[in-house]
Amino acid sequence: MLKNILFIGWAVFTALPAFAATDSGKTHLITLKAARLDSGQLAYQMLSHKIRDESGSEQNVTGRYAKEPSIPGPAIVMTEGDKAEVTLVHGIEGSNDPVSIHVHGVHYKIDSDGTMKILNKVADEAAFPGKPYTYKWTAAPGTAGAWPYHDHTFGNPKLGAEDKGLYGTLIVNPKSGQIPALIDGKIQQVDLKDIKREFILWMHETTFWGMEVNNIVNRQVPLWTNPTLGAREGELVRFHVIGLGTAFHTFHLHAHRWIQPGTTHILDTFNVGPIQRESFVVKAGEGVGPGHWHYHCHVLQHMQSGMMGAFMVVGSK
Repeated sequence: MLKNILFIGWAVFTALPAFAATDSGKTHLITLKAARLDSGQLAYQMLSHKIRDESGSEQNVTGRYAKEPSIPGPAIVMTEGDKAEVTLVHGIEGSNDPVSIHVHGVHYKIDSDGTMKILNKVADEAAFPGKPYTYKWTAAPGTAGAWPYHDHTFGNPKLGAEDKGLYGTLIVNPKSGQIPALIDGKIQQVDLKDIKREFILWMHETTFWGMEVNNIVNRQVPLWTNPTLGAREGELVRFHVIGLGTAFHTFHLHAHRWIQPGTTHILDTFNVGPIQRESFVVKAGEGVGPGHWHYHCHVLQHMQSGMMGAFMVVGSK
């Protein structure tokens, strides 16, 4: 798997529910495919992403994404007030099982829940071979954050295959364009446009699975397992840490501190349960300078199993 030091700019995606009232915003027209990797694992792949503004003009941003399926799947980045129409194509070779997308955090109607009729009492809300399915989400006010999306139908008993790789991240940015952060020892508002890199780390059993959203070059890079992350000293970097599976974890990043979301508490460690998520901003190397800074799960057995990586901060020059 890839463990390269990556200094690539990325854009994070956020998707929101479909029925919440919004006065303005853009519409994200997205097509994803569920596919099988050579390893036998499953993954989502971005086939198309266009953004339609209020005037009806469309911007094709598909080039921001990796060309191949990845674990985790593509990071969908939205802003409060946006809507999304997400079409899922069944591309899992050798299987006729339905596959779906269930999203957290945003608003949607019951027909976009991503479950089967046996659960939702309405319809089978999944893609079948040759029969795509479209979900509608609305990023209503109050839905800002990093949210999971994942399959909820594949396999038996039709509860989903997120443990096999069918999961990804929806990032909904606040409409204000600002988030609080601990910078130079003070809690202050940071403009999202000043965040250079975003690292998404999923903690699955005894492995980190990563994705980089590089806002410098507006690209996404799959980081795969236990990756080395990279930034220049002084850059603002946003982390999104999400739990997956059955294990409980403790995330720790050496030498850096941040504020617990919604509070003024300063942390360098926090607990992560299944589908629990936390986002925070750091200034790379603040107060400590360049270095090969360790990050890891602080559950000893997980660390002993290799659940760790490095945050490489290089000098600004």
